[in-house]
Amino acid sequence: MESFYSWLEKLIPNVLLMHVVVSVGIVLITVIAGRILNLIIRILIKPFAGKTKTTLDDKIIHVIEKFSNRIFVVLALYLAIRYFINSLFKDSRIKEYVGQTLYDFIVGTTSFFNDVLFIVTVLFVIYALYNLFSVILDFYLEKRDVQHGERSAYDLIPFVKKLILVVLFTIGLLIILYKFEVDVSGIVLSLGVGSLAVALAAQETLSNMIAGFVILVDRPFRIGDRIRLPSGEIGDVVEIGMRSTKLLDFDHNLIIIPNAELVKTRIQNLTYPNTISRIVVDVGVAYSTDIDKAKGILLGVAGEHKLVSKEFEPQVFVTNFSASSIDIRLVARTTDYRDVYTIQSELRQLINIKFKKNRIEIPFPQMVIHKKEK
Repeated sequence: MESFYSWLEKLIPNVLLMHVVVSVGIVLITVIAGRILNLIIRILIKPFAGKTKTTLDDKIIHVIEKFSNRIFVVLALYLAIRYFINSLFKDSRIKEYVGQTLYDFIVGTTSFFNDVLFIVTVLFVIYALYNLFSVILDFYLEKRDVQHGERSAYDLIPFVKKLILVVLFTIGLLIILYKFEVDVSGIVLSLGVGSLAVALAAQETLSNMIAGFVILVDRPFRIGDRIRLPSGEIGDVVEIGMRSTKLLDFDHNLIIIPNAELVKTRIQNLTYPNTISRIVVDVGVAYSTDIDKAKGILLGVAGEHKLVSKEFEPQVFVTNFSASSIDIRLVARTTDYRDVYTIQSELRQLINIKFKKNRIEIPFPQMVIHKKEK
């Protein structure tokens, strides 16, 4: 290195100009290195990534291509100015050459730009890392949703992205403060105490937010699922927020439940792991009825209904001998839970029509009173 400087001093006698030339050389070399890296990615790595089954590597390469040029340019300027500042302090000939006033001005100006470029470099790196993490997060959560046939990841992604951005920004801020020799231990301690105070003041809100995050990750239910609460209320999930979950019941009333309550209670998901639902129709026939004939009519009615699933054979059971009837239960399946009540209503109407045609009586409770003669 010393021989290089000796050769350069002979080539450029002006000491200030020599260090400027070296700084420009650092910029050019760093920028060229960035261009070579991009060229390697474009010619060698990108075609290979295009042949893989996954698209994750393509997205990561796109992020690297997008930010590498900018980062290398800013880094080149930072390294060049950093070198020039070190030269100002190490080479006493510069001060003698330019004079004290100009020397102080050059030192102050270059130091200012050096600090600015350091901050810009850190921010660029943070932004690039944020984009990289976002791409990876989008890929894995969307892949998980496709495997499960749903799109619930869109509820989780914005929250996690904001969390990643806050963490990266905090790390970047601490690096910048450390660079300017600011005591970060007091700031970290203050953040810890402040976080504790906020946590105590907003304990319930934080509890609901954590519970909401657990629901989005664990997914005991998803948007569009129909669930039954311990209170007996049934509703369709329309929104899973960070503080509460919203259900829409059959009367189109909105039920808002804090997430902290949901994770502590036993929830019955009527649509998971699939939307197949059971249809139950109970009917009573007179004791004089031919049971096999009645069962055959029920099976025929279920088999003819277009919304009753043909994959599951309907079944009929004699469930009870009541005071005035023999109770029979028809059990069938439908592939869409939203059709259950419609199918039950239509089956009852058809059963009533068929029973009347076949003179099968549906009895009702009767009371016989014997009047005692005097």
